[in-house]
Amino acid sequence: MAANINQSAEDITQQVLDINKKYVQKGIGLIGKLTESSATDKIANINQDTLVGIFTGLVKLNLEYYSKVMDFGFEVTNQLLSSSKSESTESSFTVSGNVQPGSSVELSFVLDNTKNENVLCQLESTSFLDATSQQESNDISVLFSPQSLELQPGASAQILIICTAGKQTIPGTYYSYAKVTGFEPAYFTIVLTIEKNTRTNASQKTTVRKRTAK
Repeated sequence: MAANINQSAEDITQQVLDINKKYVQKGIGLIGKLTESSATDKIANINQDTLVGIFTGLVKLNLEYYSKVMDFGFEVTNQLLSSSKSESTESSFTVSGNVQPGSSVELSFVLDNTKNENVLCQLESTSFLDATSQQESNDISVLFSPQSLELQPGASAQILIICTAGKQTIPGTYYSYAKVTGFEPAYFTIVLTIEKNTRTNASQKTTVRKRTAK
């Protein structure tokens, strides 16, 4: 379907360019006819200021037309690129867990290499955001284990995500966007629910069902 859309866009673009070319050629042709000797004789009695105004108007019209066409082209291109970027960064899966302030939670997922070559993977994540206020929280940290790895064809690896909430973390729901480079890349979301502190245990461990990024 994407190929059909691209082909249609190319066809429309070519048609627009052909129309633009004919439009400009007509304008240039009209100016050329006005400058011919036979035409000059016929317009000899026309006021000189009026003649200059006609030439200026034609040139200005062509320039304005070209400017609008170019602006339209840039706008369409930006929209297409923005749409492509939005689609490419869409989260493919979510890992989630609960943790109390001053504690840690261990999440995990499985990464499979379905390619026919070795893949060097690197894990990265953004700062956590409060789902309600959309404010960034510096009280939650993330550690991937391993942070980077190389997977052979057909191999799999379990990735641990150790999230630690500081003692001052306000209860609520927080999320972070993460990615695995090496898989074009693969994006996923980490969701943490910070519960009210009811005990003083140092850490928790949550096993998330198998997730696969390809």
